[in-house]
Amino acid sequence: MNLKKWCLWGVIGFLAFLAILLGNRAGFLSNFIVYTFLFVIAGEGWNLLGGYIGEISFGHAVFFGVGAYCVGLPIGYGYDLPLPLLVLLGGVVSAALAYILSYPLLRMRGFPFLIATFGLGIIFQKVFHISDFFFSTRGIFLPSVSNYILYSAIGAVTFASIIGTQWLVTQNIGLSFRAIRDAPDAAQMAGVNIFRTKMMAFVIGAFMTGIAGALFALYRSYVQPMTCFSMEISMAILLGPYIGGIGTVLGTAIGAFVVLGLEEVSKDLFVHGHHLFLGSILVIIMLTMREGIYPTLCKYLEKIPWSIRPVVREASRIK
Repeated sequence: MNLKKWCLWGVIGFLAFLAILLGNRAGFLSNFIVYTFLFVIAGEGWNLLGGYIGEISFGHAVFFGVGAYCVGLPIGYGYDLPLPLLVLLGGVVSAALAYILSYPLLRMRGFPFLIATFGLGIIFQKVFHISDFFFSTRGIFLPSVSNYILYSAIGAVTFASIIGTQWLVTQNIGLSFRAIRDAPDAAQMAGVNIFRTKMMAFVIGAFMTGIAGALFALYRSYVQPMTCFSMEISMAILLGPYIGGIGTVLGTAIGAFVVLGLEEVSKDLFVHGHHLFLGSILVIIMLTMREGIYPTLCKYLEKIPWSIRPVVREASRIK
């Protein structure tokens, strides 16, 4: 195993271990770690289409919410199904929905695609909000799950999502993703099926986001449309990759920690104006680190003249 893989496994293994370590402890830190892990999973899914292919979606809360309701609806209607099966169902149904939606959505590019996904998020939120079939505004209360089991599961899924994404983007399909982003005409001339490749990224990303939504529902023990399909969810999913480093695997994980950490700090400092403070800090980060935190740090570390520079160089190649 080369150094790049050791670095990747080491970082993610530590995060997974930390989640398990906090399994039997309730409080701010454990909540922060869990929510961050969930948005790392969803962010990695979003990053496949938004970061590696370059089609910015502002509606991934749709798949997050669908994943949550795939857990909530069977329980709400009295079906006694295994919870792991419901979590997997959340990912599968979200992926199937993405497959269907890809035909109209992926025919669009750039700003029209962004607006279409934004509108889709609003539509799903309103439909689930007014429909009695989805329990409307009442929401659905879910049975509580052992903290140790739930935290371990979330840590393991986070671990798998980052390792899986890292593996995927280093395969030929990952090269196709970047080719479509950087030179779509050349990619098409080289034989890359642009629509199918985008669809693959969209479907896989939706599966990951649906899994995150399902785990979110179990952790909250409550499902409600104004929360699961909210624009705040879409924004949090999107900001992680943007702040950490769009089109990078570890950057997405770092960005999720930074965004959620800044949100908690801003809530403590400014009770009524924390969104303004948070937005200002994020703008400053984007202006000073245009490529994101992780790629910028890697560039600075490359300039270190010490004997550890070869190690830093190898670590900086982890995408």
